[in-house]
Amino acid sequence: MQKIKTLLISLVILIAIVVALPVILPLNMFLNDVTAKLQRVMHGPVQVRLLRFEYSPRPALVLQDVTLDNDPTIGHIEFIRLPLSFYNLTHWGSAVRDVSAEGARFSPAYAAKLADRMRPRAGDTLSRIDDLQLQRASIMLDTNELGPVDGILRFDSGGNVASLSVSDASGQSTLDIQPQGTDFAANFNARHWTVPLGYPVVFDALQLKGVISQSGLQISQIQGELYSGVVTGTAQLDWTNGWKLSGALHGSSLQAEPLSMVFSPVTHLAGRLEGDATFTYESDSWTHLFEKPAVLADIHARDGYLHNFDLVAPLKSSAPVVYARGGRTAFDNLTAKVAVQADHVDITDVKLDSGKFTATGQLHVAKGGKLQGQAQSRLASGGILAVSTVRVGGLLDTPAFSSSGAHRAGHDDPLDAAAQVQQNDQHAAEPQAQPAQ
Repeated sequence: MQKIKTLLISLVILIAIVVALPVILPLNMFLNDVTAKLQRVMHGPVQVRLLRFEYSPRPALVLQDVTLDNDPTIGHIEFIRLPLSFYNLTHWGSAVRDVSAEGARFSPAYAAKLADRMRPRAGDTLSRIDDLQLQRASIMLDTNELGPVDGILRFDSGGNVASLSVSDASGQSTLDIQPQGTDFAANFNARHWTVPLGYPVVFDALQLKGVISQSGLQISQIQGELYSGVVTGTAQLDWTNGWKLSGALHGSSLQAEPLSMVFSPVTHLAGRLEGDATFTYESDSWTHLFEKPAVLADIHARDGYLHNFDLVAPLKSSAPVVYARGGRTAFDNLTAKVAVQADHVDITDVKLDSGKFTATGQLHVAKGGKLQGQAQSRLASGGILAVSTVRVGGLLDTPAFSSSGAHRAGHDDPLDAAAQVQQNDQHAAEPQAQPAQ
């Protein structure tokens, strides 16, 4: 009983000292000592503008406006919070726990050398650092930033950086980084994650493995599950001279309908899809990296249909006809080459086979969804043979077809007229801007 009483009294005295410390002593008189200890941790020049004390949410010593290597463009931290816990007070100068850094911003070169900078040297008095909580941490990239993100910087028993774990606000994706010689091994995992490529393609699960160096990121393994299928591949991200992302992917057993509806909910492809694709993205800034895609793909779909694209109807009429209609074209196999650029998509070498019905063709989708292309359809049933050449126009969601197969100079093109009507209808449906008051 006497031991419990003594412990409680000691705890009360300790709390009283912690609470009264900022009043009894001006904290800035310890600024030089705290700065010196931080310099030994970072093994380089450190400047701390202000040292203060805060009571909420828990008593802590706060280092404010911390500059690394005497240059805020190299490294700067808005706040470092050191809780005044029993452990930290009794191990002052030798070990710390529960430290957090808020608003940390590092240059790419400094971030790449962070593990080496914080590695204990012979004679270092600070022997152990526990996990460091990172809040709103960023990598500075010229006029842009990579981040901010939250994470945990973990240390081993010897005080060496063991790993860095970063997660997004929703907790759907995590990035784990571990030192690997002069580079870093990286492992990215995500569930129910939407890729930031301008279209909401959702992965049920995605894993990336690679190595980060000062010149870029080498992704040796891409393994993704989406739309009941699997995507595998490799990629490279280089940031030595601007930004360049390139790679190759293979997809198998994908459900084509939900995937293609991401790009057009009306005109889309159904069936089981597989294919191979190569991609390249280039930009001077990482924030604009995905604005200019260059994607080449060979696709093969089985046992499906083209929705809102009826290629059989023109074979039912022997007279030239222009029509805009929905419907669909069923197929056993469909193959095509797809080239995606920033302002257009080209679909070439299209081959559709549905037993007695076959079709070939190509399609150009311009910016805004305007279509231009043609298809050759053939139906052979018993002693009946029907062949038709169909020109395709209109817009992606409202395609128009002409089976005339001819266009005379000096006459209005019926497909251009159909596209213009559709565009006018779209503009009429848009809300009108209110006049300035």
